[in-house]
Amino acid sequence: MSEPAQATSGAAGDTSRRTFLDWLFRGTLFAGAAGFVSAVVGYLFPTESALSTLGPQRLKVGRVDDFAPGEGKLTLLDDRPVWVLNLPTGFAGLSGLCTHRGCTLRWESGRHLLICPCHEGQFDERGNVVAGLPRRPLPHVRVGVVAGEVYVSQGTPDAPA
Repeated sequence: MSEPAQATSGAAGDTSRRTFLDWLFRGTLFAGAAGFVSAVVGYLFPTESALSTLGPQRLKVGRVDDFAPGEGKLTLLDDRPVWVLNLPTGFAGLSGLCTHRGCTLRWESGRHLLICPCHEGQFDERGNVVAGLPRRPLPHVRVGVVAGEVYVSQGTPDAPA
């Protein structure tokens, strides 16, 4: 009588093993299908940050409300100074270093000029040379607003008109 009991327990062990493998297979299929559906939904309905041209390496500068119209904020991007300006046409980002000798520029909101304290070079709000020794305009940096936050990132955006 002990032999039939062993056969029954062996069959029960096979059944539980099959049940486990069946559940494992179903779980794998479910996880794969969920990942596929998630990717399709993410593609069809991208988030606001995915629509941004800033890229993954970006730096938060502050909230939109932190910038009064015509004001600017100096920040560091990859250990280099960058001016973020709130202009009537939107936010602009310009290098904070003079193209003549590399001195750090200061923003004069009343005149809408970036001024070099070293040799009195002057740049307008688009980065163009207005006066002084610099011969090259300021490089632009990307600036974007995502969910009410202002970000900057490396790259060369289209120059503002």
